[in-house]
Amino acid sequence: MAWRLHLTNQAIQRLDILPNTQSLLAIWLRQDRVVYHDLASGVAVGEQTLEMFKAADRKSNTWHELLNELVVPNGVYLPVVDAGYAVIYLTDDGQMRLYDYGNGELALEIEGKEIPLDIDGQSPLAIALDRFLGLVAILDEDAKLRIFQQHISVGVFDFGLERDAYLRPTIAISRGGSVIFCSDGKRIAVTDSGGKLLKMLETHHTIGQIACSSSGRRVATSDPDTGVIRVYDGNDLAATHQRHAIDLMADARQVQLMAELPPAGVALRGLNIDDDGVIAFAMSGVVCVTDIHVMDELPRPQPLL
Repeated sequence: MAWRLHLTNQAIQRLDILPNTQSLLAIWLRQDRVVYHDLASGVAVGEQTLEMFKAADRKSNTWHELLNELVVPNGVYLPVVDAGYAVIYLTDDGQMRLYDYGNGELALEIEGKEIPLDIDGQSPLAIALDRFLGLVAILDEDAKLRIFQQHISVGVFDFGLERDAYLRPTIAISRGGSVIFCSDGKRIAVTDSGGKLLKMLETHHTIGQIACSSSGRRVATSDPDTGVIRVYDGNDLAATHQRHAIDLMADARQVQLMAELPPAGVALRGLNIDDDGVIAFAMSGVVCVTDIHVMDELPRPQPLL
């Protein structure tokens, strides 16, 4: 199923795998411009330019009408929308929305009522919202993990993650919020929804992005120094597969008749992975969907007899 698509000469802003009866890939060309392609084939399914940026007053009828445009062609809501004045995180059904207004101001909207989330004046470095139950996970300025079950604080947890001026922390959460993966760029911490540390992995490489599948079964990371994508077992963080992103892209089928490969050294963006091992990523204006079966499988450590 591996395919690639050259969509623009500008950098792709974001990618989202959207599973349903038909699984789609949402490709953000601009802050307000998104196109949809079938995840398996790469065939174009639809596109839209969002109008919600023109309605900052969320109490107006116009705002609630514009929320309907966040439903994608396969029937689910977009997971994250940067509306300019706020970054909006949405559950699958769109009924719960987390607003990041910047400068540490966060609010969760439930049944039309906004409830502030108190993070002690900290500015979040990374945010993830469970799209099923509404669990919120935040890495704050001190690289501590803050967990909210909807608007109720579960706690603040220090796992020894460190903030680095050159590395941006990342966070990913499984569907239902049973496991949370967070990284400071040098290590990966795995916790449950109550903040209990399940596993800590010190890596020998830099972590640029982290993504997990919906069940948390698989975890993928990107390496900004070498361009390698690595996949881990979500249970024990054992490395299972790896390969250079540019090689994955070169081996993928071209959806267009004519298409160029991106420069080898360009940064990887929009990393996604699903439970079947399907991986989506972008380099410059080129999108690639591939899977772990075309990656190099790594030997599993075996106990000595």
